[in-house]
Amino acid sequence: MTDRTTVSAIALAFLMTVATGVLLAHPPVNRGGTVFDAVLTPYEAIHRALAADSLRGVARNARTIRDTARTAAASFTPARAGVAPAKGAQCQTLLPKVAAAADRLARATTLKEARTAFADLSRPLVQWREMLAESRKPYVVFCPMVKKPWLQESTDISNPYFGPKMLRCGTIVSK
Repeated sequence: MTDRTTVSAIALAFLMTVATGVLLAHPPVNRGGTVFDAVLTPYEAIHRALAADSLRGVARNARTIRDTARTAAASFTPARAGVAPAKGAQCQTLLPKVAAAADRLARATTLKEARTAFADLSRPLVQWREMLAESRKPYVVFCPMVKKPWLQESTDISNPYFGPKMLRCGTIVSK
C-alpha cells in the first residue's frame, strides 16, 4: 500500500466513523473516551454559552448529545458508558432521558427555554456522573436560587441559569 493510499484509507475510515456517530469526542480532561466523555464535551460548550447569556452553538451541541445518547442506548455496554457492570442497567435507563432533554434543548428558541431544558439535561447527567467508574469526574455545582444542579470541569463557578447577572452563584456539591 502506498503512502497516499494509506492516507486515503485512513481519511475514509475517519469520515465513515464520524458519519455513523461512533467516534467519541474527548473532553479537556481525557478520562478514556467513554460515551459520558462524548456527551460532556458538547454539554460544556452549552454550559459556557448559557453562562454568557448566549444561544450560540446550543442547538448544534444539544443535537450532538441527543444523537450520542441515542446511539449509546442502541448499542449499550457499561464499559462504553464508563460505569461498572453492576450499574449498567441503571445507567442505560438514563440514556433516553438524556436524549429527550437534549432534543428539547436543541429546539429551544429563548434563553429561558434553553435554561429549563439544560436543567432537565443536567439531572440525568449528574446521576450518570455518580455512577462513573473513574475517579476524575466533572464537578457537580448547585444553584441555590433556582435549586438546580449542573456539571462543570472547572472549580470556577460559572452559573448557566443566571449568566452574567449572577455568574458566581453556586456551590460545588460533589468533587
